Amino acid sequence: MSKVSLLRVDSYQNIDLLEKKIKEAISLIGDIDKLIKKDSKVFIKLNCVGPFAKETGITTHPAFVEAVVKIILSKTKNIVIGDNPATKDIIAVLKKNGVYEVVQKYNLKVLDGKNAVKITNPNPHIYSEFEVSREYIEADTLINIPKLKTHTLTYMTCAEKNFFGLIFGLQKAGWHVKASNPLEFGQALNDLYGALLNSFQGKTILHLCDGILGLDGDGPSTGGFPVMCNAILASTDAISLDTIACRLVKLDETKCFVTNIGAERGYGDNLNIELLGDSIEKFADVKFTGPKSTLSSFGLRLLRKKFFRNMLLEHPVINKDICLRCGECAKICPPKTMQIKPKEFPKLKTNQCIRCWCCAEVCPANAIEKSKRPLIGKIVFSIKL
Repeated sequence: MSKVSLLRVDSYQNIDLLEKKIKEAISLIGDIDKLIKKDSKVFIKLNCVGPFAKETGITTHPAFVEAVVKIILSKTKNIVIGDNPATKDIIAVLKKNGVYEVVQKYNLKVLDGKNAVKITNPNPHIYSEFEVSREYIEADTLINIPKLKTHTLTYMTCAEKNFFGLIFGLQKAGWHVKASNPLEFGQALNDLYGALLNSFQGKTILHLCDGILGLDGDGPSTGGFPVMCNAILASTDAISLDTIACRLVKLDETKCFVTNIGAERGYGDNLNIELLGDSIEKFADVKFTGPKSTLSSFGLRLLRKKFFRNMLLEHPVINKDICLRCGECAKICPPKTMQIKPKEFPKLKTNQCIRCWCCAEVCPANAIEKSKRPLIGKIVFSIKL
């Protein structure tokens, strides 16, 4: 039976209280001295999808990071911190969300990310090898600090999905091309997670979810909206933590296909979970609406055929009233179907779009919206088999 701890914290204001609560959450699931060993090398994996202010709920909050850093410093000073944003330098992102102040205050080393190493999954569904940033893999303890967020492609993003950030920069876009439909992308994410678990045999991965301020709607970026959830979650099992996170915000577990694939493979447990600390009932005031136009399990299987995308799915639409014409959407677009010319608005070749929504994820102005889903798509995706 996997252990997940859940504690209620009403704000980020009191760092000492936050540190105490995170330490309690860790202690509920195991011996903190064994999880974070003395003088070990620790990597803190943030969620830093882009340069967004802490109030947006898009990136890991600096107060949460500082509380975790203080706990780790009582065990070791050998700390590396960071993430691999898709289109921006990590330092610029940390300065925007406030985490860089924590980096400077405690003299932390920031991930470079460019030096890659291959990790392998011995039992892959599709992909057996991944190039990831070396600093992650060389750590003795990997502390994963995801945000509690919805995701327009994967429905939810939390502990397991946060490891997509092991892949450097725009190389992530290449994986959207390789695994170009939602279900295949979910399999690829689990192939990556399996490779990470294989690489960390005999070492520790600890997940600490920053769910005090979460993100609802068409996340994981500016398409979503911040919601106070007042929650801290901790576990050594990403699958169990993500399952409890889904229950916490009252979303549909059957639509969390990334988590469900991981459970089916045995990468974690979404059935036998021992919940410690506060009960779900203590969060009765927390409820997410989720992304618009989600997919049924039948719809996910159907979209493995490229033919059906244009017929059934909505596509990105540029809101010219707020578009900055910065070109970030065109820069990240995996199949290069979003293009921009100087002083013009971006243009999309709709019939070539793979609907990965990377463009919306990096848009700083939330200027990329969804078209209406075609009627036939509404009918087909309402079918549950």
